[in-house]
Amino acid sequence: MRFVMITVSRVFCCVFLVAALFACSDSSDRPDPASPEVPEPPEPEPELRAEIVWTEYGIPHITARDWAGLGYGYGYAYAQLNFCVVMKEYVRAAGESAFHLGAEGDLERDLIYQLFNSDERIQRLIEEEIPGYVVSLAEGYTRGLNRYLRETGVDGLPEGEEGCRGAGWVREVDVFDVIRRLHKAVLRASADPLADFTVAAAPSRQTARAPRPADYESLLAAIDRETFQARLDLPRAEEAGSNAYAVGADASQSSAGVLLGNPHFPWQGDLRWFMSKLTIPGEYEVMGATLAGLPLNTIGFNQNVAWTHTVSTGQRFTLYELVLNPDNPLEYLYDGEYREITTETVSAPVPNADGSRGEVEHTFYFSHYGPIVDLRSIDSLVGGWPSLNGTVFSYRDANIENLRGLEQWLKMGQASDLQAFTAELAALGIPWVNTIAADRYGDAFYGDISANPHVTRTQFDNCVRGFLQTVITNLGILTMDGSDSDCEWGSDEGAPPGLFGYDNLPKLFTREYAANANDSYWLANPRHLLEGFSPIIGAERVEQNLRPRAAFVQAEQRLAGSDGLGAPGFNVDNIRELLFGARNYTAELVLEDLVSLCLAVDDWSDYTEQSPELVAQACQVLSRWDSRFSVDSVGAHIFYEFWLSFAGVDDKWAVPFDVTDPVNTPRDLHVNNPEVVEAARAALADAVLRLDTAGIPMDRPWGEVQFSERNGERIGVHGGSGAFMFSAIYSPLVAGEGYSNIVTGNSYMQAVSWDESDCPDAYAVLSYSQSSNPESPHYADSARLYSQGEWIDMPYCEMDREAQEVRRETIEE
Repeated sequence: MRFVMITVSRVFCCVFLVAALFACSDSSDRPDPASPEVPEPPEPEPELRAEIVWTEYGIPHITARDWAGLGYGYGYAYAQLNFCVVMKEYVRAAGESAFHLGAEGDLERDLIYQLFNSDERIQRLIEEEIPGYVVSLAEGYTRGLNRYLRETGVDGLPEGEEGCRGAGWVREVDVFDVIRRLHKAVLRASADPLADFTVAAAPSRQTARAPRPADYESLLAAIDRETFQARLDLPRAEEAGSNAYAVGADASQSSAGVLLGNPHFPWQGDLRWFMSKLTIPGEYEVMGATLAGLPLNTIGFNQNVAWTHTVSTGQRFTLYELVLNPDNPLEYLYDGEYREITTETVSAPVPNADGSRGEVEHTFYFSHYGPIVDLRSIDSLVGGWPSLNGTVFSYRDANIENLRGLEQWLKMGQASDLQAFTAELAALGIPWVNTIAADRYGDAFYGDISANPHVTRTQFDNCVRGFLQTVITNLGILTMDGSDSDCEWGSDEGAPPGLFGYDNLPKLFTREYAANANDSYWLANPRHLLEGFSPIIGAERVEQNLRPRAAFVQAEQRLAGSDGLGAPGFNVDNIRELLFGARNYTAELVLEDLVSLCLAVDDWSDYTEQSPELVAQACQVLSRWDSRFSVDSVGAHIFYEFWLSFAGVDDKWAVPFDVTDPVNTPRDLHVNNPEVVEAARAALADAVLRLDTAGIPMDRPWGEVQFSERNGERIGVHGGSGAFMFSAIYSPLVAGEGYSNIVTGNSYMQAVSWDESDCPDAYAVLSYSQSSNPESPHYADSARLYSQGEWIDMPYCEMDREAQEVRRETIEE
């Protein structure tokens, strides 16, 4: 009873107290029923956010707080100018081109990418090989692309040669697409050009090899190297070459370094460059350019360092000749025992007759080195399974699953000086290019720090055995004995398996200058020749090609101040003139003698029946030509066609190659050799005939002969074939027009130096402009700038960016 009474009393008191409080309170203190007593929760932060500021010539400046946001903004900006280019490349990298792209499709490469870019393989690589922040960057990039697609719609996409409006193959993409595209790019010098031969490999139903012809070895020896290389479809300098200078303080007119980057990449498709600036405040700030589908700049500069790349001479794979079991073509000999050849089957989509989706299955064959290949389509003497030698070939690829590059390029972009920059090269993620760099503090660098197979000179000398291996090696592809474990690739401590490490690769640190124009590492500076490296990386003590020699002649004249460009030494202005001056070094070597030989002919009918008077006119034009391929140069096209016919003539040089003077030898036309004289005159007559047949007058300015047509506007293009000059442009002769179908050549060009300010003193230009869309204002604007010999003053710092700002946008989701 007591317990109950106490409880009731307490309840009564509490009720009374509450009532009293309400009674005494002023109603004016009560909250307004219209205002919530608890404030609204704040809006959730967007998962992705990026600011995009567009400056002149269509350059986006993307700023974000994290890697995902940076990729998001970059993907969205890139898509606005080139969505169809990247989408088409993702289709190819996924191995779906035959089904989706019609005549542009390539079933053999589709099968290769179904093999090497399978979902299972890419998933494993993402989980095991790629850091999380890099995956975030790639994921953000795809979400930016997808945002653009959702906003634009398939029917609103660009038209034109590289358009995809209404295309059935357009879709939203994911991070797998980015990684597949990167993997496809790194295999460009190995598994990709070997696709046809890999797909062709299949064991014969007859295990016995066919009888060898009696003259088998002499027939092998007669295989033409150029034909072999062309059919192998490895990247050639005229398809993806480059020039570069890195200048240190001792060769600079200031204490700062100077860099010129000049890639020669295709003007169409997935190897088009795209300029941008990418910033995460306090963490990453790089301006430069990259290729379609990659979410970061692979060439460029930051506040203190600038870098570029040139295609290296290194071989990215080796062939192995395997001795087959005569009783079983699916077994090969290795260290005295037979091993089994394994298989993997994939399928690729193809169109059925009614247009529906079908599938083609294919089985690939593997040794422990890698895929089996059949070289029969190059020459039956080296192909077959079994070959005439009772063997088959397999290859090992240095770049299979090499996805280290994305992180490496990001870290290179974060470097504060050249020492920190070169430390990042040790990851060996760069697949098939040299690196050339300079910094604010006057240091310069060249190195072939890329994925080079660890094949020593001893192996090169001792593992190439037998006539067939020797022939193929002499044709340019190292081929070793696959039956001996002594011929396996080695490894260096700290390097990925099978590769030469950073310390054992050619490199030059200098305070003077270093250069490369796609010849061997051997000549990076004429006073500091690099020697003692494996032949698989490049050749030493051999004659250099004309374009690399032009690069060094220009540099040496600049050091001496003998080129008409002012006081000795480099600065950011005169280094640009070395490119846009469009000197033809080969003409400087031979033109005077050629004109003398030409003018000495009284009657050209001995050399041509169709146009003797035109050859005489061509002689007069050449005598007045300025030896340049500038847009207003008259006579350049005559020399261009002449050299096409004459370049292969034997004994054409009066002064032979001298290993102690690789820059200046060989030289001088061999005018005392009657055969060379006659060959020169005949080559000139052939050149005039080709031009006349094509309807090209002898006295037409170069800019009217070589041009890029943009929406009906003909834009003159300076530069010429990299076979004979520094400033490279490649185009076939088109009847009735000229060199109007430019395939590749000068593309993204940058010149960078530094002064006392925090901002790099940087200039760049994109020869074909930022956008592949004919309706874009950036389809031809930079092309016109290039034609006029002008550059974009690159707005790296905020003040400069504001001065060039065209518009800005903020995107988030």
